[in-house]
Amino acid sequence: MNTLKILSLVFVSVLALASCSKDDTAPVITITSPTEGAVLLKGSTYPVIGTVTDDEELAEIEAGGVKITTFDSKTKHVIANINLPIPATAASGSASFTVNATDKEGNKSTKVVTFTVQ
Repeated sequence: MNTLKILSLVFVSVLALASCSKDDTAPVITITSPTEGAVLLKGSTYPVIGTVTDDEELAEIEAGGVKITTFDSKTKHVIANINLPIPATAASGSASFTVNATDKEGNKSTKVVTFTVQ
């Protein structure tokens, strides 16, 4: 009987420790358009396409000033319907687009895509 109580106590302790593990992994951001190093033409608009995934649960994505808080699933979201306009009056040269993602534990990640305006 004492052995059963000890085994039960050990089992409950292991379960408690397992459920207390902290998520310390930031979301993963992948941008497929525009691509790193692309040449974007003045006066054109380009789609921003990519995915954000998290091992536990997403909380917020910010892409080019657009905040996203409703996702395809709790751990993945496809970035679509966001456009990157390059004004005809934009300065030529290097520019960038930033995507930030935060998960429910507060882990943050940032992806910067650098491109050339021509």
